[in-house]
This record gives sequence, C-alpha cells and structure tokens, in this order.
Amino acid sequence: MFTPIGMVVEIKDVSMKYYITLVLILFFVFDGSLNAQSVGKMYKTGEKFKVGGQWESAIDQYTQALVLKPEFQKAYISRAACYVETGALEKALIDYNKLKALNANVEDYCYAAANVCYKLKKHDESLSFLELLRDVSKQKYEVFTLMGRVFMAQERYSDALDAVSVAMSVEDHALHHFINGKAYENLNNDELAEKEYYIAIQKDPSDVETLTSLVKLLLRTQKYTDAMINSNKLLDIDRRNAGAFVLRAKVYVGQMEYGKAINDMSSALMLDSENKELFFQRGVYYQDFTQHQNAINDFTKAIMLDAEYVHAFYKRAYSFEQIANYEKAIEDYCVINKLSEYDGKAQELLAKANDRLYELNRESNKPQIVVADPASINGNTVPIAKDKKEVNISGVVIDESDIQSIQVNSVDVPFEKSGKNAEFSAKINIDGIDSFSVIAKDVYNNEKEMHYHIERTEINLPVVKLLSPYASDNNEVFLDKESPSLYLEGSVSDESLINSIFIDGVTASYKVDELNPKFVATIDIANKSKFSVSVTDVYGNQTVQTFDINREGISISENNPMGKTWAIFIENSDYTSFPSLDGPARDVDLMRSALSGYDIHNILHKRNLSKQELERFFAIELRDIVRGNNIKSVLIWYAGHGKFVNEMGYWIPIDANRDDEFSYFSINNLKASLQSYNDLLSHTLVVSDACESGPTFYQAMRGNVEERNCGDWEATKLKSSQVFTSAGYELAIDNSQFTKTFANMLANNPDACIPIESIVKKVTEVVSQNNSQEPKFGKIAGLSDEDGTFFFINKE
Repeated sequence: MFTPIGMVVEIKDVSMKYYITLVLILFFVFDGSLNAQSVGKMYKTGEKFKVGGQWESAIDQYTQALVLKPEFQKAYISRAACYVETGALEKALIDYNKLKALNANVEDYCYAAANVCYKLKKHDESLSFLELLRDVSKQKYEVFTLMGRVFMAQERYSDALDAVSVAMSVEDHALHHFINGKAYENLNNDELAEKEYYIAIQKDPSDVETLTSLVKLLLRTQKYTDAMINSNKLLDIDRRNAGAFVLRAKVYVGQMEYGKAINDMSSALMLDSENKELFFQRGVYYQDFTQHQNAINDFTKAIMLDAEYVHAFYKRAYSFEQIANYEKAIEDYCVINKLSEYDGKAQELLAKANDRLYELNRESNKPQIVVADPASINGNTVPIAKDKKEVNISGVVIDESDIQSIQVNSVDVPFEKSGKNAEFSAKINIDGIDSFSVIAKDVYNNEKEMHYHIERTEINLPVVKLLSPYASDNNEVFLDKESPSLYLEGSVSDESLINSIFIDGVTASYKVDELNPKFVATIDIANKSKFSVSVTDVYGNQTVQTFDINREGISISENNPMGKTWAIFIENSDYTSFPSLDGPARDVDLMRSALSGYDIHNILHKRNLSKQELERFFAIELRDIVRGNNIKSVLIWYAGHGKFVNEMGYWIPIDANRDDEFSYFSINNLKASLQSYNDLLSHTLVVSDACESGPTFYQAMRGNVEERNCGDWEATKLKSSQVFTSAGYELAIDNSQFTKTFANMLANNPDACIPIESIVKKVTEVVSQNNSQEPKFGKIAGLSDEDGTFFFINKE
C-alpha cells in the first residue's frame, strides 16, 4: 500500500533518519511506476501512428518516450524507421548509431542502418553495419545483395562479385546477375557482362535498367543486330521512354541509317521537348547526314536552352561553314573564345576554334596607324613643346585582323586590344631628333610604317578650375552624399587649343575647337580619397591637378535629411545714430542654447556689422562658406534695428545715419546676394527679429500656416526659401517675446524634429496676444521654392 505524497505519517519508536529514508523510497517507487506506465503508453501510441502512416506524430511519441527512458531500444528502432519514411536519413542514422552504442541486437537494426548509409553514400559506414550481420543474420540474401551494391559504389568490383555470389547461394535473383554484369563490364570482361545481363533479362524480362545496360554494351561492342532487338524490347515495355528512342537512334546510326535515327530522336523530343542534349544529338545526326540547315536549327534550339552550350556553338559554326555562311561561323567561334575563360569544355575546343578563325579571317590589307597624342597636324607633323626631351606617344592601330606587334622608333611597345584595333602608348626620347616612326604588323604579317616630323611649340601650362562641385582654395572637394560616381564641371585656361582632358583616366567632354573650354565628366570615386585632372594642350603642355575628396558632410546628410546645416546669427546692438540695444545679445545667446540639442553642424555669430560688412558677408563670404563647406540648409537670424521706408525694408547697420536711407542695408540687396548661390542650397530660412522690416521679403503671404509633419520627409527633399519676421510695418520692442517663444518651442520639443510651421503658429499666437506686433511668415520673393520646409532635427 502506497502512502500519498504530502500526507504525514507518524511512526512511533522509529528514528527520524529512518522516517526520511522510508519517505524517499516510497516517492521514487511511485515516480518510477508512473514513468514506466508513461513510456509504455507513448510507445504504443507511436506504434499506432506508425501503422497509420502518421510518421511525424509517431516520431513525437517515440521522442517523448526516449526522454523518460533514454535506453529504450525499440523506440530508437521505430523512430529511425519513421525518419526513413520522411526522408530524414541523417536523423535515422543517429538513432542507429545510438543502438550500436547500446549494444542492441544487430539483427533488429543493422540491415536498415546499412541501407540508410548506402542511400547517404556513406559506404564505409554501410559496410561496418553489414559486417555485424555477416555471420548472424538470417537475411543473408538481403545482406550480401546490399553488400554487393555498396562494393559497386566503391568501385570494388571483384568484392562485389564475391558478395553477390554468397547472396546467390541463398537465392538466385535477376538483381544478382545485373550486379554481376555491371561488375564484369567495369572489369573490361564484356563477354561475361553480356552473359550476366541476358540471364538477368531471362529471369525478369521487363527490367528496364538491365535492358538499357545491355543495349549500351551491345552498342559499344558494335553488335548492332542484337542491340536493335533489345532496343525494341525496351520500347515494347514503354513507348514513352525517351531514353529508349535515343538508344535505338544510336543503333540506327551504327547501321548508317541516319533517317531512321533522326526519326527516333524526334520521337524522344516529343516526350522531352526541353532537353538541350536531345536537340544537340539530333543536330549531330543531321550534320552527319549533310542536312546542315536542319542541324543549325537544332543547335540553335539547344543554345536557346543553354546560352553557354559551347559544343553546340562549335558544331553550329561547322555547319555554317559548310553552307558558306562564314560571318555566322566566325561569330560562333568568337563566342567560344569568350566562354573559354570560364568554361572547361570551351577550353577543349578553343584551339580548334582559333585555328578556324585564323583561316576564315585571313586578309592582305595593311594596318592603319593613327597617332592621337600628340595630335598630328598636316598629316605627319606632330607639335611638341620646345623644352620637352621626352614625350608620350599614344595612338591606335586600325586593322581587320588582330595586331601582332607595334614598334615606335624600332622598339616594341605594349598595346591593348579594343575590338580588332590596338591602342598603344610609349615614352620616347626626342632630345636632338626631329622625327620618329611607328611600325605596325598584324597576325598575317601585313605591315605598315609611318614617319612623323616633330614641330617645336610654346610651353605654357594650362590652368584648371573646378566649377562643380565647388573646390576650395586648397583643392578640397566637399561631398554631402555617398555615391560611387561624381559628376564634374570645370574650365581650362590656355593660350592654345586643348588636346585632351582626362580625369582619373576618364575622358572629359569639351569643345576641342574652342579656346579656354569648359568640360564635364562623370568619374568613379568608390573607395577613392582623391582624383586628378590631367589637361594637355595641342603642343603637349600638360597640367595635372589633384583634388582631395572630403566626405565629412556625408554622415551628416545620412543622419540629417536636411543635409549639412549652418546657423548664421547677425547681432547688431551698438549703434552710432540709433539707440543701442540689449536684447539682440540676450536673444542670440538664448537661441544658441536652444539649438544646442539640434543637428546644427556649425554656428556662425557675427556681431555689430557695418553696411559694407553686411554687403560683403552676404555677397561673398557666405557664398564661399556655402560652397566651400557644401552647406545644404542655412538659418539666417538677424537681431537688431529694422526700417521700412518708401515701400522698402531695411536692416540697420551699426554705422547707419538715421536720416540717410542710403546708409541702410536693403532687404533687396540681401535677396540679390542669396539668389547668386540659392541653387547650392536646399533650404533657406531667414528669421528677422527687427522692427519695421516690412513685407519686402514676401512672394506670397501664407494666411493660415499649414503645419508640416515630421514624418513628411518629402518636405526635406523639396526646395524651400522662407522668411519669418517679428513685425511687418509695426515697431518691435527690445525685450523680444518673439525670440523667447521661438527658443522655448525648440527647447521643449519632445519629437525627433520640429518644422518651422509649428514654431510659427505658436510664436504668432503668443506674440499677437502680448503686444501689437504681428509676426509674418512667407516665401522669399525671387528665390526658388518648391513648397518644401525647414525642419530642426533633434540630435540622436
């Protein structure tokens, strides 16, 4: 009787130690009984699933049983059998190896394990399982038959014969004679192989595999009559056997009956219309039957199924030759040449193809020589700078055939093929000489010699200027996006015409008959930190200028969709004729603090600018800053006095005279300056915290400001030119609520970004309530605007 777990049993006169021991014994007995019942139930359930063909469910039951009882051999045997049924042979083999480790009865699992290893092509492991059964198995027929198959797979043909002999002593089966036939055939004993195949067929006349092997043997031994008889037997068994038609076609070819062979190949193609080998083979029979156009059609179909079918190209080229279509034959041989670099089969035919190409292309025309650099004038006169002692001579040899050699001044020079032509380059010494020669010879020994007269010319070097992208004074080019290529524009200044412009080996486009031409080019800059522009004039004077690539702006552009962004603060406080202001300094400090949490690449703070300094800054300095630093978005913030006089808005320089309108800085001057480099910027935002600046900026007032969404990144791609002013016609006050609210919106923004429209809406609401100022927001007249907007992007 078991005591339920959890109940307390009092046993008098028994020590505590004995009491604890008793409880533990009862627990393990009870638990072990439950486990045993569960394992048995799981196994029986698995067996039911296995009988019903529910392999995965059966595997699950066996696995659960083995978790509880890892040494349960029957569960391993049954689970392995289910794995085999589902195709999971590797898992089955793991279970069989577990059985071997548990010393299970070999007759229970070893044959199945050996068969799995055979299917997995693990032949040594298969034999190790079979060896365990050699002396104990009651299934000697199956064991030694499988052993014979394994030996055949290992190409141990004599051992295969021995194993099959043992199997045959138990039961003489057609399969044994088939294996014997294969073994004898591989041992080059065709007579015994044929005999064994015939015995196998006698025992099983419908065995397609044996009949096929017999026909192939009879074909190889040229016993065409017997091969025909057995080919017909194959087709009697299955008229949809494409391989049987192919075999009989080969028999017909052996009997020189090409028409019948072609008919059988056609029957095979009706059964397997996408088989390139069948089209190829029928093409070969058509070719042997001298029906070359039909052969070409079949080779073409094979090539359509495999564009790199090199043997089909070779055979088709031969048929093209036979019908005198040499142009098409040459095309096919050229394809073989291209394929041979990567295709081992093409390599085999390459030499033959080259021999045929050589003969088909034979001609007697002399090569044509063109010296391209220095460019010749008047035919054979070459201009070269008078201080040159060495010069690079480059050009091209044009010929129908491949070029064999090129010599400059009787010295062989390297050349590169470009189609049938050859481009050459050589450095020659011209000190004390007034001419040079070029000799070219093709592969058919046709030779041409050209003599060139040297004319000495001026020696001034061309001057190169890069226009786009902008290059700094130290030849640094700034990029704001990652791209494997770069589009360039530039100009060349020189007193002579320009002969060539190369950028890292790429020929630039320019007008060759124009002095001081502009040029364009697209070059590859992947993994490059610099590039060189090489300009040579018609007299050989050469300038090589190297530009460094600065990718500093790329990471900024990647993190900030606004691109490289700068903030420019103009703080005018200390006036001579106008009242000095305390507010601008506080306002700029407040804004700089608010912007510290945003992705602003740089902040430029300009204090107390005169009219001349304002004009110079916006017309020249800011232009060069934008170009030199590849800036894409700029915030221009003005804090100081403003004026609106005679329908014109002004910012007041510190040196302005109160009664002299000419001494003010006109908003129109600002717009004119911005227009000159507006195409370099994607986004321009001008914020004017000044009184009486008026509506001069505006192209179109925005009545109801439409807030933009931070998720609307299209707005960052579209160009914007915007202005936000603290006052229109009204007078501003020194203590700016405008700036405070603007800064607070930035400082307290919880989102990843904030568009200017959100700030405008809040600032307008607060400022309009607190005083008579009415902030204005709109587009800047005269500057490009595509309805994009300015986003302030939070730092990550």
